[in-house]
Amino acid sequence: MNYELEVVDIPNNQSARVYHLYLPTYHYMKQHFHHNVELVYVIKGGFIAHVGKNEYIVHSDDLFLVNTNEVHYFEMLEESEMITVLLSYETLRSYENDIDKIYFDLNKATKKHDELKEKIMKMDAYRKSSQSYKQIKVQEYLASISYLLLHDFQCQRQESIFSSQQLEKIQPILDYIENHYHEDLTIDRLSTIFHYSPSYLCRYFKKMCDMSLFQYIKLIRLNHAFIDVCQTHDRISDIALKHGFADSKAFIKAFKEKYKQTPQAYRKAIGQ
Repeated sequence: MNYELEVVDIPNNQSARVYHLYLPTYHYMKQHFHHNVELVYVIKGGFIAHVGKNEYIVHSDDLFLVNTNEVHYFEMLEESEMITVLLSYETLRSYENDIDKIYFDLNKATKKHDELKEKIMKMDAYRKSSQSYKQIKVQEYLASISYLLLHDFQCQRQESIFSSQQLEKIQPILDYIENHYHEDLTIDRLSTIFHYSPSYLCRYFKKMCDMSLFQYIKLIRLNHAFIDVCQTHDRISDIALKHGFADSKAFIKAFKEKYKQTPQAYRKAIGQ
């Protein structure tokens, strides 16, 4: 399986990165951000996209877009195949000087979706072919995709986006939580590690991630525990403790809030 979607840097001499991904059911991509625009075409399967505090269900044959500097992650609903195009922020800015004042909304021109999908598929086919000078055609299609986004899906921002510097401050905190979510994570512990006052850390995290620090930690614990519910026969109480919940009662409550049923009922529903 290819998990390169989290590789988010684009070299200065490239206008985009393209990934043809095959991802297993329940695969979870950790929360992250990047300065680039991420365009996804789902060929098969589907996922839940978490962008800020919003959730979107993305199905087979859907397009999905993440705008620049939006904190996001994906949860696979089933085995999925998709093409992901990371369009360079610098390249887009070379086409549109006021790139920080706009965003892209795929709902603005749904009649253009088929054209966009076709260009993505043809670009990917050329990319994987053995034809001579294939990179010329790949760049041609990437330019066409950028043109479509700028011409047909562009909207004006009402508020300024977070700067890269602001987002780069939050990423180490997200990474630390991802690596230590199963431990006893307190505000005091995190504020000491990252040299912020507890009150500032809570305000800053809420501003950047659109949810409280405690809500985020619970969400990360739940995402990891969900995989064990679906893929193992471990006891619910053991799963709860393994992933940082105080007890099975706290885990079941959090699970029901998100999935509208208990872990036991969910297991039964999927035949686990």
